[in-house]
Amino acid sequence: MGPPSTWTAPTSRCTGQEGRDRLQLQGRPAGRPHVATWAEAGVVTAADLLAGDEDPRPGAGSLIERSVATLNAAGVTARPKVRGDVGYFAKDIAQAAVEAGCDFSLGVTRNPAVWRAAAAIPDDAWRKAERMKGAQVAVCDYAPAGWPPATMTVVRRVKVHATDISADPRARRRRTIPKAQLTLALDGLVGHVYAYSFIATNLDVSTPAKTVAVEAWHRMRTDIEDRIRDAKHGAALRHLPSGSRAANTVWMWGALLAVNLSAWLQELAGLDDGDGRGRNHLGTLRHRLITVPARLVRHARQVTLRLPPRQQLLAQSWPGSPATHLDLTTRPIGHVPAHGDQRTRRHPGNRHAHPPKHPHHPSPITDA
Repeated sequence: MGPPSTWTAPTSRCTGQEGRDRLQLQGRPAGRPHVATWAEAGVVTAADLLAGDEDPRPGAGSLIERSVATLNAAGVTARPKVRGDVGYFAKDIAQAAVEAGCDFSLGVTRNPAVWRAAAAIPDDAWRKAERMKGAQVAVCDYAPAGWPPATMTVVRRVKVHATDISADPRARRRRTIPKAQLTLALDGLVGHVYAYSFIATNLDVSTPAKTVAVEAWHRMRTDIEDRIRDAKHGAALRHLPSGSRAANTVWMWGALLAVNLSAWLQELAGLDDGDGRGRNHLGTLRHRLITVPARLVRHARQVTLRLPPRQQLLAQSWPGSPATHLDLTTRPIGHVPAHGDQRTRRHPGNRHAHPPKHPHHPSPITDA
């Protein structure tokens, strides 16, 4: 695996039974899992279950501290990096990351000072962003008050055609466009405008190439949303069973442990190369690897695992072990042997066409 990029946490809401610390979400009580993950490994390193209306920022420092302790216990020696969206824009979180021996990259709230700094960026300072069409990246002269020394602000702007701007004043995209530009676009006076996002970081952005790399890395923080989605839809985190926070916390950790087991299994089986790009969701993994019907066939001092057609994930993850003479085949179950093999073929008068069962030599079995 590459250097750890911990974390950070979305606070996805889950419905649950009635409890006094539950927020009503669409008429039902809700809990709020607050999760930190080791990004490259896809493993949850720390988590808290909050009430639906509870601010996650006060507990973020504790999540960072526990995550770093988990990485140290795992033998990780590289300096961790903490990344989070604009919901974690707080100097205390940045300071907690530095005190824990981490670098940080956190989304910045759009405020008048950062808007003024973005407007002052020279046109020739912008560079094309990685893996994002129509996006450009630069560094602006803005440092949030009270943040750790050497904090810099990276700006990303994306070209938006005027015809693509929603007329709904509640649209999120409208909040990312400077008010003056938005007015011109809505009045039809300009053909396009730019939508802006801001990142406060202490990572090295001293050159345009480094700035582009940091912004692209920060943008991949949304990988944690996939971990939460997997826990909700693949491990029953979507519905909490009790009105007790303690009981629901145990339930939450059961779901997160299932996510971790899935990541470990795929890492050990060679299905994920360590960056999360080839990782399967729990539902897919369960369907294609865990609950696959198969048959163990013993023949000529070898054991063959016969898989149904088109089930290649198990064969990919278990290519066979010479020590146990275990081979894999994807021949359909019940396949008739070749013409030359008379020992197991059906043949008139062959009393041993089906070998008798014996306690020490079991017949072929079906293993789900």
